[in-house]
Amino acid sequence: MIDTYPNPWDFQNTDKKLASIDNFHKVIYYNLNEIAMGAPIGGQCFIETGNERKIKINDWCGGPPAWETDGQLFAIPIWTRKFLKGTIQQIGVVDTKTMELKIFAKTFRVLDIRSFDKTTIYGYDSPIHKTKTVAFDITSEKIEKIIKLTQ
Repeated sequence: MIDTYPNPWDFQNTDKKLASIDNFHKVIYYNLNEIAMGAPIGGQCFIETGNERKIKINDWCGGPPAWETDGQLFAIPIWTRKFLKGTIQQIGVVDTKTMELKIFAKTFRVLDIRSFDKTTIYGYDSPIHKTKTVAFDITSEKIEKIIKLTQ
């Protein structure tokens, strides 16, 4: 297990990291469960706004998310089952102004997103086994799909 908190195995809705810089938006998880025994957790994920809107992001998100330094975007790991690949993660980026979710095509084993600076997401893939550093530039990576988030 990794020693940093929060991490993909241990995060809570009370974590300050889930709120935007201006505290107007907050990422909230429901029904978090282990993906498999000893594996990271995932569950339904929503964004709540200061004007009491609650909008679903995805049915199977990991965590914790990372807010971009300007506070309009956040990156979140999204669990996906792919034929022949099994259960993998992809990076999702939510734009809180347009309420769009961009899911990027590149796949990962277990994402531990640590920061999001301008256009680059930093973190680790598989932080406890064969760890790889992630520096993911959203301006140069292929987008798999864009989803308009609605209430």
